[in-house]
Amino acid sequence: MKIPRGRFPLSIMVIVICALAFTGLIFTEELRKISEEKEKQSNKARYIKEDKIYFNPKQCRIEKGKWIFNSSSMLYYTDMNCPYVDIQVACLRNGRPDRDYLFWEWQLDDCILPEFNAIVLLEKLRGKRLMFVGDSLQRGQWQSLVCMVECHIPFEKKSMNRTTTLSIFKAMEYNASIEFYWAPFLVQSNSDTKIISDVSKRILRVDSISKHGQHWIGVDILVFNTYVWWMSGYKIKSLWGSFTNGEEGYEEFDAIIAYRIGLKTWANWIDSNLNQTNTRIFFTTASPTHMRSSDWNRKHGIRCYNETKPVRKRGYWGSGSDKRIMEVISSIVERMKVPITFINITQLSDYRKDGHTSVYTETEGIVFTEEQKADPQNYADCIHWCLPGVPDTWNKIFYAYL
Repeated sequence: MKIPRGRFPLSIMVIVICALAFTGLIFTEELRKISEEKEKQSNKARYIKEDKIYFNPKQCRIEKGKWIFNSSSMLYYTDMNCPYVDIQVACLRNGRPDRDYLFWEWQLDDCILPEFNAIVLLEKLRGKRLMFVGDSLQRGQWQSLVCMVECHIPFEKKSMNRTTTLSIFKAMEYNASIEFYWAPFLVQSNSDTKIISDVSKRILRVDSISKHGQHWIGVDILVFNTYVWWMSGYKIKSLWGSFTNGEEGYEEFDAIIAYRIGLKTWANWIDSNLNQTNTRIFFTTASPTHMRSSDWNRKHGIRCYNETKPVRKRGYWGSGSDKRIMEVISSIVERMKVPITFINITQLSDYRKDGHTSVYTETEGIVFTEEQKADPQNYADCIHWCLPGVPDTWNKIFYAYL
């Protein structure tokens, strides 16, 4: 049969119409699904916003939260690829066999911490000096932050200069520096230049700080910390006046009393010298130790040795965190003229009995032997933290404040 030109048979038209109708139904169904998914996402977003607020320093309590394990999280660096990690805290490099401690993330109960962004941080530091001041734990926080940003800077546009007292990492393109100044007591002591390992022979000048303070003037952001050096168990030997007259005539104070005197000296110096400046000042609270496994009900454990998971009990507070110290610094800071922002890392770190260097560390620059590693009673270091590790979280919180 000859089909008239310009016309289609009725059967073909029916098929075409049915096909178009079917396609329309499918398309409509897809639109419905997309609309439902968008609504779910919108509801989820509304739920998140209602349930948690984005980070606000005045409203968010850093200590209120929990550690969440996230094996898929990306590390900012490793102790293999960051050249600035000291051998003392390079746990993987020193043979630590487990890796779960790398993947715990601190999740706040009521707030959302912003994601750490190295480039954003470097922009905030453009033309500025950031200095961490304190002991080896504060040095660990400094190394952590340097490692979190350095891989984003071309080799020829960064530099590191390390000395016993002052170490400076420079990001040349940003005209920025991230520095560390060694002052374990903040006030002056006979361990400021050469560390005296015998704690009973350490002597402080609890009323003197200007020797250190001269290095803090002109710094844009200062982050202070001092805790563990005061907690040796010995009375603190304290001098009034200068070391030029020798180390005789010292007095002995209980640690809490000496700490109060020393921190008042620090506070008075800050108020007298930085009151008219734009310097932002932070104080990192006590970094807890984990020397007694009985604290977390492991009666036959050896300090933090072989610990691979955080304490799960909410509100856990071990013997390695002295609340009296925190009360001292809090009472002094609230009377200061210059505003101080606390980076409250004590509670969240107290859960992390698994984060210490333990036997995966060194002595005098030499990694522990297998024989030493097999003797945790004498060699486990449950004071310092592995890098990468817990100090990275401290810096994520610090970043949120900035």
